[in-house]
Amino acid sequence: MNWFSLSSTVNRGTYIAVGWSLAIVKYVIECVAVYVATGTWFSPTDFVNPWLNSKAPFLIDAPAAGLVWLAFTIPFVWIAIAMSVRRAADVGLSRWFGLLVLIPIVNLMLMLVLACLPTGWLRRTASESAEDEAHREELASAFRPTPAMIEVNENPIRAREAPVVAAMLMGTFTLVSVGAISVWLLQLYGFVLFFSAPVVAGAVSGFVYNRRQTQGSMALLGIIVLSNVLSYAIMLAVGIDGAICLAMAFPLLIPLSFLGGLVGRAVATAGIASGHDETRGMYGIMIALPLALSLESLDGPPPLHRVTTSVEIDAPPAVVWQQVIAFPEIEETPAWFFRLGIAAPVRAHIVGQGVGAVRQCEFTTGPFVEPITVWEPPHRLAFDVVSQPQPMKEWSPFPHLHPPHLDHGFVSRRGEFRLEALADGRTSLHGSTWYQIDVRPRLYWKAWADPTIHAIHRRVLDHIARCAESE
Repeated sequence: MNWFSLSSTVNRGTYIAVGWSLAIVKYVIECVAVYVATGTWFSPTDFVNPWLNSKAPFLIDAPAAGLVWLAFTIPFVWIAIAMSVRRAADVGLSRWFGLLVLIPIVNLMLMLVLACLPTGWLRRTASESAEDEAHREELASAFRPTPAMIEVNENPIRAREAPVVAAMLMGTFTLVSVGAISVWLLQLYGFVLFFSAPVVAGAVSGFVYNRRQTQGSMALLGIIVLSNVLSYAIMLAVGIDGAICLAMAFPLLIPLSFLGGLVGRAVATAGIASGHDETRGMYGIMIALPLALSLESLDGPPPLHRVTTSVEIDAPPAVVWQQVIAFPEIEETPAWFFRLGIAAPVRAHIVGQGVGAVRQCEFTTGPFVEPITVWEPPHRLAFDVVSQPQPMKEWSPFPHLHPPHLDHGFVSRRGEFRLEALADGRTSLHGSTWYQIDVRPRLYWKAWADPTIHAIHRRVLDHIARCAESE
């Protein structure tokens, strides 16, 4: 049996057997990987947690592992979607019902329901009631082309353009509406916005584009890409978010949208074959997305991640220490990504000495205020972060755009410098930052955050090395 297929149906026994088998295989692989990498126990409770974010605490020091974990998980998500869509059809429900597997918490209840209902529970037969027949005729009449439409469709170019434009607009509407509600109303950057919505938006585009006739995959991919670009352009134009955040989301949203497009095409193809119009199911899943945003608050608090960067300096620890507690302005040209708007360190100064002194590290967007918590010259300096500037300056037509993620999407909690004396009179300097990220799925956004923090560390540590060695 093809687990990834979207055609035909899946009976109850197969759905249960495949679901349990793959869940056990996935859990064993993840449990072993976590134990080998971290020495910690990945419990069954952690595994069944419906939020991908629940895996983030096990990847505190491994940003690349988060992307590997996400890539490993997506095929299983696809199987869950494919099997649930086909199982819903076997039960007699709309195939769109299976896409509820994308909504955390709801997905667990959905799979339980699909595992219990027998084949044909709601299947329509030739003995449908007169009321159903009348309703189906009403739907057929609503979608039957008028003489004016027939006259327009006689133009072959317009006939080809109409489903393309409709597919793009419907997918764009889905993404933009969910984005506006999530960001403007709820101030959330959650799983539904960055994972569920792209799949559903792609499915909507795929369904609308293929509702009359099955089209090719490459044409569908082109529509998906254009729909996402149009969505981002609208979000940027109306001030939902800035260009940097949208660009960072693009690599995640495009493949998810295309997977959704394949689902939508399969739903449309099945509808053509069976004679049933699945349009109402499409509208149902579109309405479910904004409602699913209310579940985001049930996700746990963001874990504390750590990033450590090291450099060896040709100077003794006592000299390096003086540059660690305060360093002059960094005159080197920032890297290209800093010039795009990412906050870059500029200088640092300190008021007082010992525990309780306040260090300020100036960035291009403002100062980090860092009261000292550990003062052990010339070996260790640690501090909390009680105030921080914006992590970036967003590109936007609106000069004072302030999306919510600038306040709570990335929060630095504390930092530390450790100095180790080497045998040859040199110093090994280690800089660490502990931070929280509240943009989901965190496995994806952590892969952006960690390299950025490493780059900030390198800019500071290399500057400290130059200053210390020059003395």
